[in-house]
Amino acid sequence: MDVKAKWYKLDDQKPIVQLITSFVFIVVFGTVIYYLFAFAGSFLFGTTVSEIIGVNEIKIDETHEGILKYNQFAQEIAMFVIPGLILATIFKKGNESYLKINSFPETNLIILVVLLALAMIPVSLYTGILNSKMVFPERLAWAEEWIRSKEDTASSLTSLFIQSSGRWELLLNIIIMALLPSLAEEIIFRGVLQRIFCGLFRSFHVGIWVTAVIFSAIHLQFYGFIPRLILGLCFGYLFYWSGNLWLPVTAHFINNLVPVLMAYTLGWDQLNEKTSEISGVRLAVPLASLFICFIILYHFRSEFNKKISINRESAPWEKKKKSI
Repeated sequence: MDVKAKWYKLDDQKPIVQLITSFVFIVVFGTVIYYLFAFAGSFLFGTTVSEIIGVNEIKIDETHEGILKYNQFAQEIAMFVIPGLILATIFKKGNESYLKINSFPETNLIILVVLLALAMIPVSLYTGILNSKMVFPERLAWAEEWIRSKEDTASSLTSLFIQSSGRWELLLNIIIMALLPSLAEEIIFRGVLQRIFCGLFRSFHVGIWVTAVIFSAIHLQFYGFIPRLILGLCFGYLFYWSGNLWLPVTAHFINNLVPVLMAYTLGWDQLNEKTSEISGVRLAVPLASLFICFIILYHFRSEFNKKISINRESAPWEKKKKSI
C-alpha cells in the first residue's frame, strides 16, 4: 500500500521523473483515447477509423467539414484535456489544486487580462508578417518546401473551420477554435509542463521560455512560430505571477475568439485583406500595444512580489530573526 501511494505521488519525484512520466502518459494514454474517439467517429459518420485519423492531411474540403471538426475536437480532448486533468490529480498534494483552478479570478483581473489579450493581437499580427518573410538558404530548400506544404494545409484547415454561415455554426466554431483549445492547451503547457520545467531547470524564466518554445513548435507552423512564442511567454508569465490558470486560459480564449468573430462579421477573404494591411502600419502601433502588455504584466509581477514579501514577513523564522 505504501509503495503504491509513493508511486502515484509524483509531486515528490524529481522533475526529470515527472517530465518523463508526464510525456509517456500524454503520448500513450492520449493516443489510446484518441483512437477510441476515432472508433466512435467511424460509426457516427459512417466511415473508417483510418479516414477519421487521416482526414486532416487528405480531405480538407466542405464535404468532410463535419469529420474535420470532430477530429479537431477529439484531438484536443484526448491529447490535452483528459491527460492533463489526470496528471493534475496524480500531482495533487492535499486539498490544493495543482492546476490552480480552485478559485475564479476577481473581475478587475479578468478585465486586465482581456485588455492584455487584445493588446497582444497587433503584436502577433505584425511579428507574424515579419516571420512569414523569412527565407531559407538554398541548401535547405527541401525544408522550406515541407514547411510551406504544412502552412498551406493549416491555412486551408483554418479557412474551412473559421467561416460561419449562421449563429449555430458560429457557436460551434467558438467552442472548437477558441474555448476548447484555450482550456486544453493551457492545462497541459502552463498547468503541467511549465511547472515541471521550472523545477527541472531551477529557474522560472527558463521554464517559461522552454514551455513557450514547445508550445509554438507543436503547432507545426514555422511562419507563425515567433508570434506563438510571444503568446506562450505572455501566458507563461501571467500564470506564474498570478498563480491562477484561469487568467492565461482567458487570455488564450480572447486571442482565439477575435479572429473567429471577425471572420463571421467580415468574411474570411476580407479578414485576410485587413490582416495583410498590417504590414503597412507604422511600427509605433505594435510597439504601443507591446508597451501596454508590459504594463499589465508588470502589475501582476508587482502583486506577486508583494505576496512573496508578506509571506516572508509572516513566516516564523523571519519573526525569530527580527526578535534577535
